[in-house]
Amino acid sequence: MALTGTERLQPVGRRLPHYHRITVEFGMPLHWAQPPPEMSPAQARRAATDKIVQAIGALSGQEYAEVYGATLEAVAHHP
Repeated sequence: MALTGTERLQPVGRRLPHYHRITVEFGMPLHWAQPPPEMSPAQARRAATDKIVQAIGALSGQEYAEVYGATLEAVAHHP
């Protein structure tokens, strides 16, 4: 599922939201196979997260960032 138009609903720096139309799009269901035994649980979670984020990006047109939960400083130094 992807939400678009939310950046106009409450722009950065604005304390209160204002009315604006947003769009909700639903994609096809995602399916996973059992991860290979050599893949750690953390690697399997990351692979699933990447698949979800890429599917949302395809629906919303957002660019894939490859960085999750990082500080602004870490993102600035990411190649």
